[in-house]
Amino acid sequence: MKRLKRIFSSVMQSFIVLVGITLITFFILHISPGNPAEIWLTGGDGNVGQISEEAIKIQEEKMGLDKPFLVQYGLWLGNVMQGNLGNSLTTGQPVVNELAACLLPTVALATFSLLITVIISIPSGIYCAVYKDGHFDNIVRSFSFFGISLPSFLSALALLWFFCLKLKWFPVIATMDFKGMLLPTVVFVIQCSSKLTRQVRAVILDELNQEYVKGALARGVKERTILFSHVLKNAANPILTWVSIYLGVLLGGAAIIETIFSWQGLGKLAVEAVARLDYFMIQGFVLWVAIIFLVVNLMLDIISSIIDPRIKKG
Repeated sequence: MKRLKRIFSSVMQSFIVLVGITLITFFILHISPGNPAEIWLTGGDGNVGQISEEAIKIQEEKMGLDKPFLVQYGLWLGNVMQGNLGNSLTTGQPVVNELAACLLPTVALATFSLLITVIISIPSGIYCAVYKDGHFDNIVRSFSFFGISLPSFLSALALLWFFCLKLKWFPVIATMDFKGMLLPTVVFVIQCSSKLTRQVRAVILDELNQEYVKGALARGVKERTILFSHVLKNAANPILTWVSIYLGVLLGGAAIIETIFSWQGLGKLAVEAVARLDYFMIQGFVLWVAIIFLVVNLMLDIISSIIDPRIKKG
C-alpha cells in the first residue's frame, strides 16, 4: 500500500513537472521572433512578400493566435490530451506522425549504444576499482579521460572523414540499417562509456573503503563474496541512476550526432524544426523529451525502492 501511494505521488509530481516544462517552452516560443501564421502560409521558406496582412490575420484566427497566451496554451494542452500535437508549420503533416516516423531510428540507435556502453563500462569500472592503480586501471583511465575531453562532434566528423570519405567503407549519408548505425553508435559509446566507466569505478571504490568491508575482511570473509554480496548491491542504485540518465539522453536524440551522420532520428528532426522555426514541432519534441525523462525517473524510483530497502522505508 505504501509503495502504491509512493508511485501515485511520483506520478502526480511528474505530471506537475510536465505541465511546468511545456508551459515554459510554450512561453519561450510565444515571445520568440517569427509568426507561426506567416510560416504556415509560406511553407517555412520565409517569403512573405506575396502574403497579405489580411491573409495572415485570418490564419492567426484559425490557429487561435489572436487569443491571450494562457488561452492558447490551454487550447494546445487540451489538444495534447486528445493526442493532437498540431500540424508541422513546414510540412503540414501531423506532428505526432512526424515524431513517430523518427522514433524507431532513435530508439534503435539508443538501445544499441546503451547496451554496448553497459557491457563495456560496468565490468571495466568494477575491475579498475578492485585492482586500483594497476596497468589495466591506468590504461582505462587514460582512455576515459581522452573520451570525455573529446567533443562528440569532433569524433563524429573524424569518423565520417576517415571511414566514409577516405576508406569509403560506409556511405556519407547513413542508411537506416545496421551498417548505417555503426558509426553513430561508436561516437555515443565513446562519450557514454568514458563517463560511465569512471563513475562505476568511483562508486565501487567508495564502497570498498567503507567500514563494513574492512570488518568483513577482518572476519575472514572472502573478497569475492564481499564484492558480489554487498559492494555491488550497495552500488546498484547510483549505477542504475547513471544508466537511466544516459538512456534518457539517447532517447531524446543527440541532435549533433544524428545531423552529422544524417541519421533520420528525433535529434535531427529537432535541429530542422529549430532552423525552420517550426513551433509546433519544437513543442512536440520538448514534450517527448520531458515525458521520456519523467518516465525513466519514475521507473528508476520504483526499481530503486525494490533494490534498496532503505529507500522503500523512506
